[in-house]
Amino acid sequence: MKKHLNDNEKIEFKYLLELVSSSVNGTAPLIPYEGIKWQSIKMLAKYCSVEALVANAVLTLDKKYVSPEVYAKFKQELSAEMLIDGNLSYETEKILKAFDKNKIKNIPLKGYFMKREYPRSDFRSVSDVDILFDRKQIDLVKKVFSELGYTFLNEDDNQYHFEKKPMMNIEMHATLVHENEKSYPLLVNQLDRSIKRDGYSYSYEMSHEDFYIYMLVHNSNHFRIGGMGARMVLDSYVFLKNHQSELDYDYLNVMLEKIGIAKYEKRVREIAFNWFAKPQAELKFDDIEEYILLSGTLGRVDVGTMINSHKTITENNKSKFSYLVSSIFPPKSEMQYKYPYVKKTPFLLPISWCHMWGKRLFVDRDINFKSGIKNRMSYTDEDVNLYKSLLDEMGFDGIGINNFGN
Repeated sequence: MKKHLNDNEKIEFKYLLELVSSSVNGTAPLIPYEGIKWQSIKMLAKYCSVEALVANAVLTLDKKYVSPEVYAKFKQELSAEMLIDGNLSYETEKILKAFDKNKIKNIPLKGYFMKREYPRSDFRSVSDVDILFDRKQIDLVKKVFSELGYTFLNEDDNQYHFEKKPMMNIEMHATLVHENEKSYPLLVNQLDRSIKRDGYSYSYEMSHEDFYIYMLVHNSNHFRIGGMGARMVLDSYVFLKNHQSELDYDYLNVMLEKIGIAKYEKRVREIAFNWFAKPQAELKFDDIEEYILLSGTLGRVDVGTMINSHKTITENNKSKFSYLVSSIFPPKSEMQYKYPYVKKTPFLLPISWCHMWGKRLFVDRDINFKSGIKNRMSYTDEDVNLYKSLLDEMGFDGIGINNFGN
């Protein structure tokens, strides 16, 4: 498991963050550091899902620092993000208006409102649209999505997934978090506590305090189960930059302590303002910062696999090899969410394995057997101990690798 950045990577990440800072703060970008390669910056921007922010900053640089070819590539990148953003906004509003018409109470979540916090909505990309709703209305929700041209994909214990190709993915949340999470009792009644939005009859929004708390809960879960990327830190900065003077800190502090993320919030806030509030980013490149920078957008597959593997092995006294086998042939408890027929007819579990692997091999084509085996077999005790130390440093005592989710 890669744990540290080399000197060249540190310089590239530093300049990447400074370009991002330029766009979110509306300031002139710093000129490139000596030896900066634009292709590397472009790849890092994609890895961290900050392409539009970086492209916007690069396009304002003096052209003596940017070749015509590089300029054209970043301009194309920005244009593509603007087009995607426009289409996503149009489709999302169609859904919300249909919910109004059918009296489906809802709260758009996460990226829907976070996009509005940025200077431009296309600066904040999203991979899907998340909406909270009352599970009692699921049949009506399915009917509305069908009428809008969406396909129902599957459900898990608290989400229903819908798709409209080529780019719309919707997650309808029955709850904000899983019932076994510490924050569940504190976040369970958001539909009743929320505020009706102007221009809508059945679409609501959280208070700024609850929105921030939920963002922190969501991001801290990513931190614990595979990593949280720099964009999540950026979201904290952008939100606090806009609202920190108006937040009810008495309420916030009580809630953060109850949920167990007060130390995490303080550290992320500190990193956020060090990275983005100044023209020159201040980076310590300590274990926490490197873990975040190496985590891409939503975390790393190798880290997430290590966590799941170690958790399963220690709780069930299994070997790495037996975990590898169980990941190739998942148990009924996991398969029944993707393939509901398994829940009704358990003896069809082997058929669901064929279904799953056929889809992954011939439709999704997202299989890399070499890296999959490596991620499950090659991590070391040193890797596990580093991860545990990161949890301890962020205040997640008692929520570590052996009992995540409790």
